Parts: sequence; structure tokens; C-alpha cells
Amino acid sequence: MGVMGRLALLVTLFVSSCWPLKAQDNQSKATCDKLPYRLGHIVILKSTDLRDHPRAATKKELKELVKKQDRAQAECNSFVSGSPGHPVSKEVSYTVDSFAAYYGRCESFCGTEKDLLDFISKEADEALKK
Repeated sequence: MGVMGRLALLVTLFVSSCWPLKAQDNQSKATCDKLPYRLGHIVILKSTDLRDHPRAATKKELKELVKKQDRAQAECNSFVSGSPGHPVSKEVSYTVDSFAAYYGRCESFCGTEKDLLDFISKEADEALKK
């Protein structure tokens, strides 16, 4: 996994951990029967480095990246919650000018916010081991 892939994974993990949790999901485990596909999970399929030479991301670029990831996650959650009880997916993409372009998929997730955060954490751990 390249530097951009690791950066995208770490930023996604950071943004996901800052995501506001809802008090109504206090259950430790839930099935789709109780929580029918209302959470969205964004999977980054490809990232493209748009920098003209190797350099660290600027504070402005990182701020813009977090802003666009938050917007994509909010749109994903809205899309998924529009079809409760049914797994759905759609393509998502966003670009931070002169930094990177991201292409991914918004998928339904079956479980609580805690389940989703645990799943994202496990994915990040596995990706970093590669």
C-alpha cells in the first residue's frame, strides 16, 4: 500500500472516530432485524496522487480532505437510511485540488455505530500489517 493509500486509510479512520454517535444505539450487538441497514460505510477503492512532486500534505489540503470526507459520509448515511431494511450501494468520489482524488463505494452496514467503528478499526489494522 502506498503512502497515499495509508494516508487515506488513516484520515478515514480519524474522521470515523470523530463521527457523532447517536444515543439510541446503546446495544452492544444488533442484527439487521433490529437495525436494518441504516448506516453507511465508505470503502475507498482507488486514490490518485495529484501532487506534482513528492511532498507532505499542507494543513489546508488536510482540512479540505476532512471536509470532503465528512460530506461524503453524510451523503452516504443519507442514501443508506433512505432504503431501510435493504442493502444498497453507490459510487462516491471526491477530489482535493493539487493533492489527491478518491474513488470509492458507499455501502449499507448492518450493525450499530460501535460495530461500524470496530469494523473500520479492524480494516485499518489489517491494512497497516500488509
